[in-house]
Amino acid sequence: MKMVADELRDKKISDTNICFIDLDKYGYKNIKTSEALEKIIFDLRPKKGIVYLFIDEIQNVKGFEEVLNSFRLMDRYSIFITGSNSYLLSGELVTKLTGRYLEFEFLTLGFDEYLSMKKFYKKSIDENKLVELNNYILEGGFLRALFLDGIKEKRTYVRGVINEIFEKDIKKNNKIRSVQAFEMVRNYIINNFGATISISSIKKELSKNNYNIKNETIKRNIEILKYAKLIYECDRFDMKSKKIFKGEKNTIWLI
Repeated sequence: MKMVADELRDKKISDTNICFIDLDKYGYKNIKTSEALEKIIFDLRPKKGIVYLFIDEIQNVKGFEEVLNSFRLMDRYSIFITGSNSYLLSGELVTKLTGRYLEFEFLTLGFDEYLSMKKFYKKSIDENKLVELNNYILEGGFLRALFLDGIKEKRTYVRGVINEIFEKDIKKNNKIRSVQAFEMVRNYIINNFGATISISSIKKELSKNNYNIKNETIKRNIEILKYAKLIYECDRFDMKSKKIFKGEKNTIWLI
């Protein structure tokens, strides 16, 4: 969003018409309700001209959708929002926002991008690509890890990001009755990434360790992981199309 704001400034848009609200920063962290968000937007608005409104971590405000819809209908607002939790990524947001909008999904770096970023920021690159591939896997493709010294610091950062996704975004925004069951399904899929997996195969493996979980629970936990973009579904192709209509699917889960 800062890059977009800089482009606007390059086009001679006044700073008074660029309103930037980071809901994770000091001064804005207490904005938790739609009323508080509406007030701060009104307080920041310029007297004339188009308002370019940027709001980071919009999911921190309960009922933000109605506020954004109301300002969008005023025509003079061009609105940019970002969010990181599973609600914003699950498709539920689409049903709440009306009118025209564009959605951009940002993923972690691919291996080629990882090497390009290291080169761009003048970080040392090992001539042995297998060494770099191992570094890439350990760092998880997170750009900020490139700026940390030592593998211990990098791994601590990556674990922190992943734990935040699970604790803050997933568990908080989904009514998970059994955290233990969710974690078992999650760990099984992660440990078997790239393999063909079905709900029945997960249940079978967990039952071997005396964990009896219902098919419905496994399915819901998988859907939560999918909505949070932590795993991706890759259906197995079959020449016999009638197999597509069977209730149980054999799926490859990609992390």
